[in-house]
Amino acid sequence: MTQRPDYIKSQLAKTQEPRKKIDLLNQLAWELRYTDLEGSKRYTDEAFKLSREHEYPRGRAYARLNLAVNHFLKSENREALEFLSTAFKYFTKNETEKGFPVALTFAGNIYESFGDYETALEYVQRALRKAKEINYREGAGEAQSVIGLIYSRLPDYDRALIAYYESLQIRDRLGDQKAVASSLNRIGRIYALKKQYDKALENYQKSLKIRQDLKQHGALPWTYLGLASTYEEMGDLENARMYYQKNLENKCADIDKRCRLQSMLGMGRVLHRMKKMEEAQQFLNDSLILAEELQAKPLQYEAHFALANFYETMANPEETLKHFKIYHHLREEVNNDETRNRMKNQQIAFAVEKAEKEKEIFQLRNVELKAAYDEIHQINLEITASINYASRIQAALLPQREVLNKTLPDHFILFLPRDIVSGDFYWASQVDHKIIFCAADCTGHGVPGAFMSMLGITFLDEIVNQRNVLAVNEILNNLRKDVIKALKQTGKEQEQKDGMDISLCQYDKETNRLEFAGAYNPIYLIRDEKLEEFKADRMPISYLEDITLPFQSQTINVKKGDIVYLFSDGYADQFGGPDGKKYKYGSLKEFLLKIYTMKMSEQKRLLEENFYSWKGDREQIDDVILMGVRF
Repeated sequence: MTQRPDYIKSQLAKTQEPRKKIDLLNQLAWELRYTDLEGSKRYTDEAFKLSREHEYPRGRAYARLNLAVNHFLKSENREALEFLSTAFKYFTKNETEKGFPVALTFAGNIYESFGDYETALEYVQRALRKAKEINYREGAGEAQSVIGLIYSRLPDYDRALIAYYESLQIRDRLGDQKAVASSLNRIGRIYALKKQYDKALENYQKSLKIRQDLKQHGALPWTYLGLASTYEEMGDLENARMYYQKNLENKCADIDKRCRLQSMLGMGRVLHRMKKMEEAQQFLNDSLILAEELQAKPLQYEAHFALANFYETMANPEETLKHFKIYHHLREEVNNDETRNRMKNQQIAFAVEKAEKEKEIFQLRNVELKAAYDEIHQINLEITASINYASRIQAALLPQREVLNKTLPDHFILFLPRDIVSGDFYWASQVDHKIIFCAADCTGHGVPGAFMSMLGITFLDEIVNQRNVLAVNEILNNLRKDVIKALKQTGKEQEQKDGMDISLCQYDKETNRLEFAGAYNPIYLIRDEKLEEFKADRMPISYLEDITLPFQSQTINVKKGDIVYLFSDGYADQFGGPDGKKYKYGSLKEFLLKIYTMKMSEQKRLLEENFYSWKGDREQIDDVILMGVRF
């Protein structure tokens, strides 16, 4: 059940607990998404900021989801997809959260707007299953509404009506009148497409009354658009022109660009039929420009079709043929027979999956199977609890934020473990006027990698703070000896080659000199828009055949404003992008050069968003550590 914004604001004013405040800010932003888009953005930004300050992953995930929705409602679909992809990282690990089906539904919305109906339906059917599974009725109603929209595009109007009426029934039971108005609008459109105009107008008028009563100024344009297009199809051009004009006169920044685009296109068609050629041409040309800007293929081909008809009337065969060709090409691309067949197959697969799930539930009622399931589930819970406890131990060993801020005042650390615990680690310490810091990548990830990382942190503390070894190459020489001794490595063929790759720096605040030594992992230094790579020794922190071969150090005279980056291979090796390829170090260098002048906190945010945008729905293949320090 949704809550009124006024009630949420009153609760917000009372609470002092940070996480509760963040949850309320995100909830308020969600409730205002259709009525006060800018206000929704302000509350989301505040929730996002507080979530970072208080290290609240749930708050960040819902803030990203709200940002995705905000961009979607402004027809900024690419930006929406980027925020959605980062939100999915949290929700795929927390599938009982209501945000998970919401995120899936909005992914479907976005792909529908691109004309990729197959992907859209896949996401939304998954959202419907999940919403029903966690008994989230509002989410089920929204998913059914988007399913109806997709079927209306195919066009399969009968299936669309079934989905829309199911959505309307859920929303009516919930008492969510705003959502009811949305369902009535969409049902009105289907009846108009079926040429049942009386039913269409009846549903639009019901929607209009609700939205006027609730003062839904941001949603009213969609009802005006529905009425205008219905009157246009009926041949009532004066009423059509009047309702299109209401939207085009609306200078409100919150009016959806797709709504404005369709109003421009409709006005162009109406003026064409009214023989007002000069005005018609202007509206049609403007609508095509906006359709291309939004990359909305279904609306692009509608604009080209309208322009083809216009130029045919104007006896301009060259322009007529050009626009008809583009119209047919785009229409086939979006709505061809192959896509329609795949959609039908997917609907069958969905039904089969549902039947299989019901069969599985029936089988689990067997007492013996249920007992075995419960035992396995309990074991999994215990294992997960143990790993979570290990994660807390590992977090305690890592340098605390207060220490890092004192030691390295202008820095960021992007730390993204692949699993609950990590094989990557970072470390820093200060001895007199010398600051030693590193980023390391241990063999493996998860639990095995975490054991190695804890060994590495412990040994570095002892080498630097107890033995007082401060030269970076000697620190690595000592670290290698300690790892070999601890793991009892002798170089035998069957022996594990566990160890670590590392980049280690020492900054002397008195001389402004930076010393660097590395085991496989280099560092980047950016100065005056140029990036310089300092390569590491090509030998690991583990057993080496020539154990006497020492690590070498390099000295750099740093200037104010110089920035150095230390990292593992996890970021560059991540598969993603449109072709599923590795990100690679070249791309990382280019991205760092674009952002290095920004604040360190902003660099971290952009690097994290870029990583999840590149990764998309693919699995994270390794732990990620990326550390930036400005001098």
